[in-house]
Amino acid sequence: MEQGLQGLSTRVLGRSFIALERVDSTNSYLKSGDFPDGCTVVAAEQYSGRGRRGNVWNTAPGEALAMSVLFHSMKADDMTLLPLLCGLACARAIGGGAGVKWPNDVVSGGKKLVGILCESRILGDQVDAVCGFGVNLGQTADYFEKAGLPYAASVAMVTGQRPPEPLAMAAAILNQLEPLLERYREDGFAALRPEYEKACVTLGKEVRVLIGEDSLEGLAQGVDDDGALLCQIGGAVRRITAGSASVRGLYGYV
Repeated sequence: MEQGLQGLSTRVLGRSFIALERVDSTNSYLKSGDFPDGCTVVAAEQYSGRGRRGNVWNTAPGEALAMSVLFHSMKADDMTLLPLLCGLACARAIGGGAGVKWPNDVVSGGKKLVGILCESRILGDQVDAVCGFGVNLGQTADYFEKAGLPYAASVAMVTGQRPPEPLAMAAAILNQLEPLLERYREDGFAALRPEYEKACVTLGKEVRVLIGEDSLEGLAQGVDDDGALLCQIGGAVRRITAGSASVRGLYGYV
């Protein structure tokens, strides 16, 4: 089923749009075919979605947004920073004080609202990326309690208001993401780093860094121009990359 996204102000992202009633994974759908740059897929129901580190994220109709976006002609270095830009775009779109738990979980009040999974496919010199967004919109606290997700929340829970429609949220995210990507391509992540650090709720907190079987504790101090988290650990500053470590606050999810 195809239709347009109302309220879209982008030039590329979402201009090719596919709305599905049901799919195993919006990321897998985009990876399985030949679609144009910026093609966006939204599913009313996703029954085998994946998050970072193999976590499962499924949706029922109307309660959440399951969306994936395809990017052609990326560079390998972009894949480190693309998740951070996606997280910042979501925080902007949700507003109301939403922040980013490094590298790209969007949170509010210590609870996770959005999970993002970016995957890449290398074809010769070209890198294609597919970024999946899972946005909790209308679920209740009882829903997350029964699901065993104590650190999750929905937009409706944190705002106390009626949740946005999934397609409206999709358009809002794309409207924020495209200019962020354009600025990144023109000026690099250094130009966006101050805004990202301001939105990053991890900074200034004592964190536990899990690297393989090792667990280290330190103070999250900043993010460098490559998107790595800078942590003061044992008297030295260490660069923590998203692909090599998991970071969790000592006293809660963030």
